[in-house]
Amino acid sequence: MTIKLVYDYYKIMKSIFLADSHLRNPEDQSYKELIHFFRQLPDDLDNLFILGDFFEFWHGYQDVVFAHCTPILTALKELSEKGVKIYFFAGNHEVSSGPSLAEIATFYADDATIEIDGQKIYLAHGDRMNPADYLYRFWRGLLRHRFTLKLIDLAPTGLTLKIADFLSTDTQTVQNRKKFIPPQVFRTCANLFSGPDDIQAIVIGHFHQERQETFPAISENKSLYILGDWVNNRSYLLLENNHFSFHRA
Repeated sequence: MTIKLVYDYYKIMKSIFLADSHLRNPEDQSYKELIHFFRQLPDDLDNLFILGDFFEFWHGYQDVVFAHCTPILTALKELSEKGVKIYFFAGNHEVSSGPSLAEIATFYADDATIEIDGQKIYLAHGDRMNPADYLYRFWRGLLRHRFTLKLIDLAPTGLTLKIADFLSTDTQTVQNRKKFIPPQVFRTCANLFSGPDDIQAIVIGHFHQERQETFPAISENKSLYILGDWVNNRSYLLLENNHFSFHRA
């Protein structure tokens, strides 16, 4: 399915894409700087696309929110009230949406194709781009199974966070190095570009590195953009007037 975002023909579009902030403590420098970044964004920003692993762990409870998530949710709500459209794509650290997130952002559990000014852009966290990683796909499905989510609902939130920390790969180890990008990821992108949907760009996170790849055998005008992370590099991607560029805050 393609979601078309339609704006005034004469307006210069401005969208920001970021991923992998791994927020866990409001006292962390990266957490503070992300709030500051959101609050100083220009008034002409149209869209904010969050492509997963925004939180170190997130589950959308019906009537409670993790206390450490409240400051950043407040900053996102302020952006939403200013008219910025927020699109939140779940990463491997977010297992569900929930009302507190749904009232701020449009939530996607997996991938989606967004059309901006006639340009079709495929968006995803990136953790499912390797179809040969069967063990990870099984684990991801298990975490998001309705039975698992029900168990999380019943468990005390403090216990849930302890278990999530235990199950996570050591955050500092992962954050301080770039992740290996399997060749299958690029084959998946090539298949998407060759498909019937006429996708012009693919934007993913997950691998913690800024990278642009072209596919000249398919088209000179189609590119894959792999986002850098926020947690270490304060990196984001800007789309302005149909032009992509990497930036650091």
